[in-house]
Amino acid sequence: MENSLSFISLGGVGDVTKNLYLYEIGGEILVVDCGIGFAEETMPGVDLMIPDISYLKNILRLGPQNSQQTGKAKKIVGMFLTHGHEDHIGALPFILPNLPNFPIYASNLTAALANEKLKDFGLPHRVTTASFDQTITLGAFRVSLARVTHSIIDAANLFIRTPVGNFYHASDFKFDFTPVDGKPSEIRKIAKFGEEGVLCLMSDSLGAERPGHSKSELSITESFDDEFRKAKGKVFVSTYSSNISRMNQAIEVALKYNRKVCFIGRSFLKARDVGKQLGYMSLPTKMDIKPQDAKRLPPNQVMILVAGSQAQVESALVRIASDNDKDLRITRGDTIIFSADPIPGNEVNINSLIDTLSKKEARVVYSDISDHFHVSGHGSQNDLKLMISLTNPKFVLPIGGTYRQMVAYREIARDMGYRDDKIILLDQKKEIIFSEGGFRFGKIIDASKIYVDQITGEKIESFVVMDRKKIAEEGIVVVIVEVNSQGQLVSRPDIITKGIIYQKKEQLAVSIEQELKKMFGRSTDNNVNLAYVRKTIQQTTEGIFYREKREPLVIPVVLEI
Repeated sequence: MENSLSFISLGGVGDVTKNLYLYEIGGEILVVDCGIGFAEETMPGVDLMIPDISYLKNILRLGPQNSQQTGKAKKIVGMFLTHGHEDHIGALPFILPNLPNFPIYASNLTAALANEKLKDFGLPHRVTTASFDQTITLGAFRVSLARVTHSIIDAANLFIRTPVGNFYHASDFKFDFTPVDGKPSEIRKIAKFGEEGVLCLMSDSLGAERPGHSKSELSITESFDDEFRKAKGKVFVSTYSSNISRMNQAIEVALKYNRKVCFIGRSFLKARDVGKQLGYMSLPTKMDIKPQDAKRLPPNQVMILVAGSQAQVESALVRIASDNDKDLRITRGDTIIFSADPIPGNEVNINSLIDTLSKKEARVVYSDISDHFHVSGHGSQNDLKLMISLTNPKFVLPIGGTYRQMVAYREIARDMGYRDDKIILLDQKKEIIFSEGGFRFGKIIDASKIYVDQITGEKIESFVVMDRKKIAEEGIVVVIVEVNSQGQLVSRPDIITKGIIYQKKEQLAVSIEQELKKMFGRSTDNNVNLAYVRKTIQQTTEGIFYREKREPLVIPVVLEI
């Protein structure tokens, strides 16, 4: 019998996203979650961040230093995914091709969303559905799922039995006693796991700074009802594409007011199809309409569920706001509801999009003026205390939060009677070794930040190095465009080049000007989203150079005067 277990976080501790955890005993490794992080505007050329699995590849003898490795190779016996959010499943297409095959398990919706993602990337890997009454044995690990409420259907916590002791992995949860899908957290099951004995509770800590209990998702239905009742025009609702329960709430209210429902955006259409297939979304066929049908109906008979709550530049909502959708326009009297909080790093684009929508004299409801359309999926202080009480662990270890939130969780544990030597604050690069008697810190893990271009799927080891290399080899092109307050071009774009000899600046300026005039010409009220303008300039410029087999770094600058 093995007498120690190693726990390592390759993501999800101290930075909230990129969740990926390793449980290792006797050379067998259980992986929990495989998520992405989100790039900020300060990271040019970067779409995503993913966990660095160099350490994992090394201990599996897959790394570049294989010849220097000694000892027995280790083995991944399986992976569990706790729920279907991108920061828990989004890295699968980037990570799995670099690892040997192993079984992957998840609850119903989580498996469906993960498999859709893997299909999109053309990968053969598939996630197997695990029910909430199963116990699955993977080597030395026996894993059971406990249903918990979160901001997505079918979220699960994991009870992991090992020869060293039992571990309760409480990723992303809250205790919502009136969930939209009618399936509350399995409190009795969690308590029974606690009675078996829990050596360590790995607990979500993102809400550790908030007092009280987290609000129920059900309260949002009343908020939708209030807005739909007042709305005279079209109602647009945007949320996270994985939030099927939020879509169901909007659909329920839309049907009450005899509004037909139109889905726009590839991710929303996929969510609709997955939801219907699993029986998680009920929408009469005659009430589910296409965009071309929506534009022919009176505005007060339509509700549009639209992708783009984070103002992604190429999202459906940004396209519609910029009058670049072939079917739909936003007009005076319409209502746009952002039923999602901004992901850190997206605030600038979201604020720009809200400005664009507001200029169209639409009613825009967003988090800064109303907190009625989004509630946290993460437990507040009382939720976290309840989880500690139910599991009654010997040790507690906060995960899924920033370091300050982990410190706030330590205060909660202290209030519950835990001494500091029973509370583990983990640095993401540090190993924890558990034994029956306690724990100790192990080795330091060498991990770097891994950046990814989502379009190509290529890893960018350092975006600074990438940009410097591109500038050194191909030069830099700066395109400056002046736009007046009515959203019209003031003059022909200015082209500045460095490190590149280019004799066709005038033709390039004309091409960009023509493309922008096309875009401005499609706008009915001369209000164009500036982020969309920058993207158009960049794509047009890159396309022209690409045809000449050149790839300079293109920086679009839009000045509003």
